Amino acid sequence: MLRNVENATEMSFIDIGETFPDNYILVKIVEIDSENGKETGIALYLSDNRDDLIDRAQNEGMIEGTMILQGENLMPVLGGLL
Repeated sequence: MLRNVENATEMSFIDIGETFPDNYILVKIVEIDSENGKETGIALYLSDNRDDLIDRAQNEGMIEGTMILQGENLMPVLGGLL
């Protein structure tokens, strides 16, 4: 089920994943600075299914400038290590 994120603020990608730990998140990219390790964005939509977010991004022409993040609980972990 796709849900809109109301009143979202700019956050780091890590904070977004921690805020929505059980969802996939469609994020508008604000800044990616690889030199300084700064990655920030604004959460737009949440879903339990990654494909729903891909469909929404394609239908609304948001492929450029967005990305899908995984919530903290969806990240694969092997023996307690990422």
